[in-house]
Amino acid sequence: MHVRFGFSSAPGALTRFSGLRSGAVALLGLALAGCHGTDWSHNYQDSFETKAKTSMSYMPDTVADAFEKPKNNEPSTPVAYHRPASPSYDDRPLDENIAASVELADYTAAIRHVGLVPWITGPGPYTVFAIPNEAMEKLSARWLGGLMAPAMKGQLTHILGYTIASGKWDEKAIRKAIARNHGRGIGLKTLYGDIISVHIDARTGEIFLSNPAGQVAHLWSHSLPQSNGVLYFMRDALLPVSH
Repeated sequence: MHVRFGFSSAPGALTRFSGLRSGAVALLGLALAGCHGTDWSHNYQDSFETKAKTSMSYMPDTVADAFEKPKNNEPSTPVAYHRPASPSYDDRPLDENIAASVELADYTAAIRHVGLVPWITGPGPYTVFAIPNEAMEKLSARWLGGLMAPAMKGQLTHILGYTIASGKWDEKAIRKAIARNHGRGIGLKTLYGDIISVHIDARTGEIFLSNPAGQVAHLWSHSLPQSNGVLYFMRDALLPVSH
């Protein structure tokens, strides 16, 4: 059984939602486990069918940004030795590039914890708005025991599903779609049917995201091409909420 998104990648109108849903998570798990149990190999992107490329981009990295050259040949900061930022390779899938990023260590652990890795390993295309470590830690602190607690697995699954949209939505595609929509934001359908809105700041020209409650999250990076979609880094977490 090939596991694929079952919805169109075209932007859609905002609809009503009822908060974090654990029922949808259970139904998805049953659907995914139907034919091959826990064997996800049938949904993996076939590397032999992926066109090889030599292009890459550096992913955002606070460790690299914190580097200060030591003075008098002595370490003078907590990050005294230069380490280049992690590269994102255009011909590798989302799961590999995400796992290679130090800044996405918490996000990677959470994705694995709830079993959503298969959704970013398939042929796609998918667009992922990944949550970096600091934002994940702030989000987790809002719940007693943290987001990784067993009782939070359903909510965490829904939160992470809100970071995965169907379609290849790089910056060029987003700007083109918003221009066709006369400058108004567009809605992208995410894994559990929630809509994440994408806008362009009229003053700065920057792309930002919002949810139906009007909460906003800014992007930390330009779109990073992946062999099965597009990767963005967000500066803040954005939650799926009722409209």
